[in-house]
Amino acid sequence: MVGNVRGADVILLAVGFPLLAYGIARWGMRRGIAPSEWDYDVSLRPIGLALAGVVMYYAISGAVTVGYTQIVGTPQSAAASAALAESVGGSLWIAAMLFLANGLIVPITEELAWRGVIQTALMDSYGTYVGGILTAVAFVGKHLIVDGGASVLRLVSLVILGFILCGLRSRYGTASSTVAHLLVNSISTASVVFIAL
Repeated sequence: MVGNVRGADVILLAVGFPLLAYGIARWGMRRGIAPSEWDYDVSLRPIGLALAGVVMYYAISGAVTVGYTQIVGTPQSAAASAALAESVGGSLWIAAMLFLANGLIVPITEELAWRGVIQTALMDSYGTYVGGILTAVAFVGKHLIVDGGASVLRLVSLVILGFILCGLRSRYGTASSTVAHLLVNSISTASVVFIAL
């Protein structure tokens, strides 16, 4: 019905992540974490600092990739990106759904769940630093489980992103981490879609 496995995957992402975020948001509200505590300050400062976080993410990830390539050789993540692009199979609808799901829906809903609710709960219970660290570690662990493992560079990239997003959330609010996550996922997904088409 959907053409291939990748088509089914992107539909699952587009539907599953909002449902999961909704469930986590409801759980948070039942535990007394009101939407006002999710800290969605959509003003110039948090958004500008989100852009700085994205630049920092790409600068650190790029430096790690260059170092890794110099020491080990071609990164495995390049092969993984090529395999993902190949699985799109040149299908415009799958490419568009992949961008919509992974580039837009997933980062927005993940930030609501991870930084808006979970990090808020952990910071309330354990303090800003420990709550942020626990959230970053859980975020990386979730990706390793969902992704079925990861290359060394993917793992390092997830750790960098997880800590940057948690730092943005704890310092500037969930809107800041959401914009940063949205930009990182959109750029990454757009590059895969570009290769696929």
